[in-house]
Amino acid sequence: MKFFMNRIVKDTARLTIVSFFLQGLGLLMNIIISNKLGTASVGIMTLIFSLFSFIMVLANGNIFISTSRFVSEEIGAGNGNVRRIMRLSIGFSLILSTTFALASAGLSGIISEKAGAGAELAVSVRIIALSLTPAALGSCIRGYFNGVRNVKVPCIGDIIEFAAKWASLMTGTVFLLDKGASVYILISASILIGEAVSCVYYVVKYSAEYRKFSALPERSPRITKISLYLKLSLPIVASGYVQMIMSTANETLVPIMLLRHDPSAERAMSEYGMFEAMIIPAVFYPAVILTSLSNIIIPEIARANSAADSRRVKSLISKVYDRSFCYSFFISGMLLTAGKNIGEIICPADGLVGETLVKMFPVVPFIYLEIVLEGIIKGLGKQNFSTVNSLCEYIIRIICVIIFVKLYGFAGVLISYYASNIYSNIVRIVFVCRTAKVPFDIFGYIIRPFVMCFFCCQFAMAAAKFMKFSSVLFETVIYLCIAAIVFIIMYELDKKAAPSRKYSLIR
Repeated sequence: MKFFMNRIVKDTARLTIVSFFLQGLGLLMNIIISNKLGTASVGIMTLIFSLFSFIMVLANGNIFISTSRFVSEEIGAGNGNVRRIMRLSIGFSLILSTTFALASAGLSGIISEKAGAGAELAVSVRIIALSLTPAALGSCIRGYFNGVRNVKVPCIGDIIEFAAKWASLMTGTVFLLDKGASVYILISASILIGEAVSCVYYVVKYSAEYRKFSALPERSPRITKISLYLKLSLPIVASGYVQMIMSTANETLVPIMLLRHDPSAERAMSEYGMFEAMIIPAVFYPAVILTSLSNIIIPEIARANSAADSRRVKSLISKVYDRSFCYSFFISGMLLTAGKNIGEIICPADGLVGETLVKMFPVVPFIYLEIVLEGIIKGLGKQNFSTVNSLCEYIIRIICVIIFVKLYGFAGVLISYYASNIYSNIVRIVFVCRTAKVPFDIFGYIIRPFVMCFFCCQFAMAAAKFMKFSSVLFETVIYLCIAAIVFIIMYELDKKAAPSRKYSLIR
């Protein structure tokens, strides 16, 4: 068990470092584009990326999750015949993505007309359609490497995709936008370049893997027929469809309702752009460690579950809960105490970013816990519950957007996040505890993280009083570093002082 936990920690650390780096650069790019084109243009860019994400989920059918899980279960069951699994996964992803690519290209004119954006958006949709097949194939192969726990390949693939995408976008913004190039086409072209380049990398890496496991003796796989593969895949596909359709509906409604509340279209799009491109990335930026942990925990729990190792499943869930609750409470405290300064650094021209970061601190633990809870649920194979719960979550969010954004403007967006995240994640916690028979430790998961967070904030603020800061940036960085160091020390001392409590819940 110690070997597996050390491996999980190392793989999570690798993914986290890469994700911190890439998401930080992505946020920096949003700030640069915002300063050059204005926050309203960032809103337009966000809408295009949302459109791509919507079409991409439809086109790849959540293939990353299904491939990662099926490969892990195949290994966990002792069969080890991943060749058949990969043939089915790659074939399914290519058929699905090609179908949606043709459909998107054919409907591009209608999509552009309904959006009221003109011919430029139609060309952009056609360019996005070209990227669907390489993106789906890359996701499938990425899922394979995640399933066999070779996280180095996905890390490098993410870096390649990011570099190609943002290098082309920034080049076009700097050199072509002033010459009349369309922002729609520049963004969609950058997406195509990023997906194509990363797909080539994944195919090259997978070719070497394929030669290795093709030379092994043929064994009987768990999934022998395409009908069984589809039966197991459809709940995963449906979950991805429900989440993306509802998410897109919500993201589309937000600017519409802001426009109805605010007579200034420029201000409405500016608020939407700041929320989607600055506030949400800033909130989720520290969560990359939990995203990495979630990606690692899916194949680990799936492998243990397929081997009927309930003790290991309980151990994994208890450890994930322990780390996730402590970390989410800590980040919540950081947003409460330093959110205003962080907002001033990100967007000095508008105080809305900093004010919103502070206001979101109570809901941050729920937002963060959703990341790992969804990973646990998918690892357990309870995809149907995930689909239904996500549907309820977005229904609550959309209803709140329709009612409260029209009445209160931007504050209504925060109300929708509070209501939907608190409800859905309490339900997720209860479901996971009951399904895996893991007791919920109120002291370990609530009281202890709160006390640690409170002490870290107080110590960092006391230490900051003895220093004179020349800038907000320097003050914020020093404060966060002190708080983070204190948090790590307290967490490690707590583990050494009470090791038995960490594992007493695992029976």
